Amino acid sequence: VPTTNIHMSFRPEPSMLQTVGGHGEVVTLRGEVMPVIRLHRLFEVPGAVHDPTRALLMIVGDGGQRRSALLVDELMAQQQVVAKSLGDGVGTVPGIAGGAILGDGRVGLILDVAQIVALAQDGAGLVVASAPRAVA
Repeated sequence: VPTTNIHMSFRPEPSMLQTVGGHGEVVTLRGEVMPVIRLHRLFEVPGAVHDPTRALLMIVGDGGQRRSALLVDELMAQQQVVAKSLGDGVGTVPGIAGGAILGDGRVGLILDVAQIVALAQDGAGLVVASAPRAVA
């Protein structure tokens, strides 16, 4: 996730989480209500952490006024990388902006936060709620 999109990350308490309409999830942080986006559902990641209180919520901005919470297993490291397109061999992957060669030689995918939020709002592989911003 590009660091310019990340506002903060935290491990939520159960009292901060709510289900909306029987299918969407939101987190309330400092009076702001944000939709929870479960990345493991979008990218079909087996073995991912499903319990938000055992994972982390990464608060991200999509370039507009709205912020969302991405459910992630852990934060591994911050690295400066040169992003490249995935090329014709892979094509376009929804929610992925490109890739980069990491320091250990592995390829890391770079997420497109605005596109992930849009996919979540469209319900493409994700079950999230569109929550209004709360005024504190």
